Parts: sequence; structure tokens; C-alpha cells
Amino acid sequence: MRPVPDIRLLWIAFLVVVPACTAAVYFDGIGKLLGLGALLLVLVGAIWDYAASQKLLAGVDCEIPELIRGTKGRELEIPVTFFNRGATLKVLRYGLAVSGEFRIEGEVVGSISDFESGKKRTVSYPITPLRRGQFFLDSLHIETASRWKWWMLRKGFDLKTELRIYPDLALERKRLASLFLLRGNEGSHVIRQVGKGRDFEQLREYQSGDDYIDIDWKATARRQSPVTRTYQIERTQEVYVVVDHSRLSAREIHVPVENAMEGDWMYRMESSGGDTMVTTQLEKFLHCSLVMASVAERQGDLFGFISFADKVDRFIRGRNGKAHYNIIRDALYTLEPKPVAPDYEQLMISLRQRLTRRALIVMLVDLSDPLTAEQFYEALPLISRQHLVLVNMVRPEKANPIFSSKEQPETVSEVYENLAGHFEWQELRETGNKLRHLGVELGISEHEALCTETVTQYLNVKKRQLI
Repeated sequence: MRPVPDIRLLWIAFLVVVPACTAAVYFDGIGKLLGLGALLLVLVGAIWDYAASQKLLAGVDCEIPELIRGTKGRELEIPVTFFNRGATLKVLRYGLAVSGEFRIEGEVVGSISDFESGKKRTVSYPITPLRRGQFFLDSLHIETASRWKWWMLRKGFDLKTELRIYPDLALERKRLASLFLLRGNEGSHVIRQVGKGRDFEQLREYQSGDDYIDIDWKATARRQSPVTRTYQIERTQEVYVVVDHSRLSAREIHVPVENAMEGDWMYRMESSGGDTMVTTQLEKFLHCSLVMASVAERQGDLFGFISFADKVDRFIRGRNGKAHYNIIRDALYTLEPKPVAPDYEQLMISLRQRLTRRALIVMLVDLSDPLTAEQFYEALPLISRQHLVLVNMVRPEKANPIFSSKEQPETVSEVYENLAGHFEWQELRETGNKLRHLGVELGISEHEALCTETVTQYLNVKKRQLI
């Protein structure tokens, strides 16, 4: 416990101690005695008040959950329970030590009035996370006034509370509302399934019009009459999202302030530069991964997650259910860009070894660098023959055809920027053509449409029974 002078003691020092010291130094006789007496009275009173109040906070304890989950940009209530096993306190003030990644709404220091002995109080301490990730609450501090209110007595508690802050998917879910309502196998909307399915259902006698490919010749030989295999539409398939968090995933995405939707905490306000707000490509990848996990669960598929940079660091086997979604969320919320080059060959070898059943693999990577794109193209045949692969990335800000912009360039530098963007767009187009020869589609989306287009591709694959 640590004492701090209260405002009342400071006023006493100003009105009594300063004149008393002056009298004790400059006066003689009765003046000096009065000054020394006043100093002695103040000193004795301060010591007595502190000694008599030492046990006020000795019986106060607190309790906070060891794990608290929250969402970026959404107010998070930290429950704090105080126990008073000592004397009754008229006012107990408290405050949490939080880092700069949080914003505190309202009063930084809260208070509890008339905290009686033997009672407990539970209060909420509201904070707003500004970033996703893993954080810790290290300490909580309380204080109360002494009996004469000359001192503020303070006490600290060491905490081991973990805060897990996840991305906010509210805006992405709003953009996907129409897809959730109008697509899928459940609900009142009937969606035509293309194809006859791949799962064997049963054997039956041959009927006129049956395809010769479907005839089971071994069963035909046993029964001495034509027998046909029938198939059913596959309901459960494996879907994996592969996220690249190497150096290219740190590419910044600038969004004009007037274009940012209200309440979209995707963009980090602390990194705002002028008239734009900034996020990274990795943030978009993580949002897309969580949205895909939700859609796959709705479709009844098994969803898995893989992250890599220079090597595979997270591999979660495909499953479904709410508990599995929480595992996926806990695996990706701490991902940050790594300053290393991606090793696609090592990734493809790992996928080839671990994924033995044909699956849909959605790869969220950045192929804007020609050398990286070439390495990706050379390594892709290791899995493209066995699995169905979709590749998606965020379109670089300037990568557009040279005459596609409605605004005319005003300076020579803008002309060269548009020309460089055209070359980058052309290189991405050539990369897409090369991947198409391997049966792989490259999707280049605007940052706000990445989730929507990726989910649309997945639902089209389901509809056409391509897996």
C-alpha cells in the first residue's frame, strides 16, 4: 500500500506549514515556538491519520476472469469483482492499466460508493480494442481516502488476464447477406445442382438411356444381365483456405475517408495518413478466411485452415461445428506479416503429403511480384492435378488498364504512375492465363469485394459438383 497526499493535506501544507516554517526561521521567541508547534501538530496529525488508515485496503481483494474474448472496434466490458473483508469504505476508486491498443470510453477511473464490510461488488470496466491480437492486463489499482482525508491510500494487484481480440466481420456479413439468403442447399430457395454426383449410392438393373460409363461390368458378369451404378450428390466435402502471411501480405490498402463505411473497424485509425485510412492485405485475407469458415459450415462441408510464410506454421484439419470454428478463429487472430519470402514449393509438398482426399483449396496469396508469381506457377502442378485450386488476391491500387480511369492525369508523374499500373495489370493478366492452363482460376478482386467473390466461387463449385 502506498500513501499519496490528498488535496486537503496540500491545502494544510500551503496554509499552515509554509507560514509555520517562515515563523520558525525568521521569528524569535513566541513566534518561533508557535511555528514549531504548528509544524509538530501537522506532522503528528499526518502520521496518525496514515497509521490509523493503513488497514482500510488490507481486506480488499479483486477477481477478474483469466480469459476474455472481444471484437475489434466493439466495446468490451471487463468484469471486475471486489471483495471487502475489512472496514466499510465510503468511496473506493479503481482503474485498469491498459495499453495504447485500447480506447477507454467515459471515465478512466471508476468508483464504488458505500462499500460495506463483508460485501462484494461486481463492476464493468468498458474498453474498446483498436487492433486484433493477443493482449494482457497486467495490473489493477485501487485507492481510498484515509480517515481524516489527508491521504489517498493506493494498492495494486498483479493480473494475468488474457484478452483475445478477434476481427470484426459485421460489415462482411452484411455484404454477403444476399448470398446467404439466396444460395445453398437449405431454405425455401431451390438451387439446381449440376452433375450427377460422385458418391456411389447403389446398383440397379440397366435401363434404357443409361450411360455405358456407369455400367458395373463385374456385377453384370455375376448376374448375367446389365447392371448400372447410381450416384448421389455429394453433401460433405473438404474445403481448405490457405493464407500467405509473408512479406507481400503486408501491402497496404488505402481507403479514402469519405469512402469508408461507418463502423468499419477493418481500417486502423492510428495509421491514417491525410485523407486516407490504412489496412493491410493480410487483414482482408483473415476476414475472408473466417467468412469462408462460416459459409462452409452452413453448406455442411468440412473446413480447414492453413497459414504459411517461409514454411507452414498452422495446419488445421477440416472439420465442422461451432467448436471447430472457434479453433480456426483462435489460430488466425494473432497472425502478422513476416518479413520473409514465401516458399511455395515447400507449401505444395506439405499439402501433397497431408491432403490425400480430393479437396477444394482456396489460396489467398499475392502474385503481384513477377518472380513470386513464377515460383508459384512452377510449384502448383504438385497439387493441381489432385485438388481443385482457386487463387484469390487483392488488386493492387494502381494495377488498371491505362485508359480505364475516368480521371485525366494532371501531371507527368501521374502519367507514369498510370503507365506502371498498366504494366502491373498486364503481368497479372498473363499470370492468370498461365494458371488457367493448369486448371486454376486467378481471382483479382477489389479489397471490399474479396470475401464476396471468394464465396461466390465456392458456391459455384458446389453447384457444379467440381470437387
